[in-house]
Amino acid sequence: MTTALQRLLESGLQVRADDVAISVGNRFATFAELDLEVRRCAAGMVAEGILPGDRVALMLPNRLETVVAILGCYAVGAVAMPLNYRYVAEEAEHALSMASPKLLLFHAERAEVIREVLDRVDPISTFRLDDEGASATAARPFANLLAFDPIPVSADVGEQAPALLLFTSGTTALPRGVVHSHASTFAAIDIARQVFDFQPSDVVLVGKPLSHAGGLNTQSFPALLAASSVVLADKPAAAEAVALITQHQVTEYGMLASDLVDFIEFLEQHPQKLPSLENSIGSGDAVPIDLHHRFRDLFGWQVMEGCGMTEVGTYYTANPRHGKRKWGSMGVACPGVVIRVVDHDDQEVPVSSIGELVLQTPSQLLEYWQNPDATSELLRGGWLHTGDLGRVDEEGYLWFVGRKKLMIVRRGSNIAPAEVESVIDEHPNVHASVVVGLDDAEDGHVPAAFVVPLNPSEPFDLEELRMHVAGHLAAYKNPARYFLLAELPRTGTGKFDRHHLQVLAEGALRGESIPGEL
Repeated sequence: MTTALQRLLESGLQVRADDVAISVGNRFATFAELDLEVRRCAAGMVAEGILPGDRVALMLPNRLETVVAILGCYAVGAVAMPLNYRYVAEEAEHALSMASPKLLLFHAERAEVIREVLDRVDPISTFRLDDEGASATAARPFANLLAFDPIPVSADVGEQAPALLLFTSGTTALPRGVVHSHASTFAAIDIARQVFDFQPSDVVLVGKPLSHAGGLNTQSFPALLAASSVVLADKPAAAEAVALITQHQVTEYGMLASDLVDFIEFLEQHPQKLPSLENSIGSGDAVPIDLHHRFRDLFGWQVMEGCGMTEVGTYYTANPRHGKRKWGSMGVACPGVVIRVVDHDDQEVPVSSIGELVLQTPSQLLEYWQNPDATSELLRGGWLHTGDLGRVDEEGYLWFVGRKKLMIVRRGSNIAPAEVESVIDEHPNVHASVVVGLDDAEDGHVPAAFVVPLNPSEPFDLEELRMHVAGHLAAYKNPARYFLLAELPRTGTGKFDRHHLQVLAEGALRGESIPGEL
C-alpha cells in the first residue's frame, strides 16, 4: 500500500501529464517526465542499497534534480535529508555525523566543503550534480542514479514511517534534526495547498530553498500536488524575480518578509505592471504596516501574512487566500490546525490577552532526531508549544507579539522587538530594522536597534528617528542604543540573523567595533 506522499504527482499525471510541472532556467519537465525521472532515481537508490528508513542527504540548490531526488526518497521509503546549501564544513559535519546518511547528493559548487567533511565522517556513497570543479572528488555523476529502468511501484511503508529530516536554523544553538513522517509531511503540503488554494492554472515561483520547509512544503510541493506549474530559482534578487514573473506569467510568489522589502523597493524604483501575479505572502518575520500599505499601492490588493515553523513543516496560521485579511495579523488557524493561547501554567487566556501559542496539527513532527528530552519539552500535554507569543482577537485572527526567548523585560515591563521594529520601519528613511535586548545595570534589559537607512550612502538623521519612535511608543520601549548598518546579516534561511546582531550589540557595550557600522 502506497502512502499519500508517494502519490503526490497523481493529480498532475491525471489532468496535466504533458504540461510543464517544473521550470528551472532553460530546462523544464512535464509531469510525465518528472514522474519518470523520479522512478529512475528511485531505482538508482535501490541499486545503491538504500532501504526504507535509510537517510539520503542532499546539499543541492533549487534544481530539477533536487525535486527528483526528494520524491525518489519518498518512493523507496528512504528519509530525505536536505542540508542548507550555505552550510560551511562544520555545520555539514554536524548534520552528517548526527544522522549518518548512507547516500549524499551534492552540487559541484560545494565540492570543497564536502571533500573536507568526508575526511571526518563515516564513509558515505556520494554523487555530484555537476562535473565542473568536482574532478578532485571521488563522487560519481548524478546522472548515474538515473541510468536504471524506472521502478514500477513505490515501496510499501506505513504512513507513520519517517520521510523527511529537516534541520532548524540553529541561530542560538546547533541545528536540531526535525523528523516528519509520510503522514505529517503530506499533511504539511496539503495544508499549504489549501491555504493558497492552488489550482492547475497557477504558476508558482519558488525562490525559498528546497532544503527548508518554506520552499519545500509550503510552495513547490503543494503546487505540484495541485497540478500547478513550478518555477524554481535560487533566492532571486528582486530584479530577477520580476523578470521571472513576467516571463512565466507567475500567479503566486511567496517571500520572506525580509525579501519582500527588497521586492517592493525595486518596483517603486522601477515601476512596471505584473498583471499575472494574483497572490503573494510575506513570512518568517512580521510584515510592517507601512510595507503593507506600499504593497497595496503597487498591486491594488493585500499581501498575505502567515507563520510557520520547521516542527510543523508548513504554516500553522495565515491570512485567508480569499476573504478578509487583517494587516499586521498572522491570520487565522490553517485548515486542520487547532490553536490556543495559554499562560505559564498552560491555561487558556482571555481573548486579546497575550500568551504562548500552542497547537495541534496533523503536520506536527514525529520527534527531534535522537533527542527525546527536547521532543518532550516541545510536545507537552498533547499540544505543540511554539515558543511564539501572541493574542487572538474576537474574530479569531492571531497577532504575533514575539518569541518567548526574544522578549525584552525592562524594569518588569515586557517589550516585544516586533512592535518596536514596526515603528522604526515606518520612518520614511528606514529600509529595515532589528531590535535586540541588552543587559543594563539600572533597567535590567533594554532594547537596542540595528537600522539600515533607505540610502546608506547619504547622511542619516538619527535624532529625527529617535523623535519619531518617541512619538509612537511609550518611553520604556524606546531603544537605548541605535546602530546604523549598510545591511543586516542574514541566517542560512534568509531571515535577519538576530543572534549575530545580539552578539555584535553585546560587543559594542564592551567597546568593540561593529563591522559595517555607518
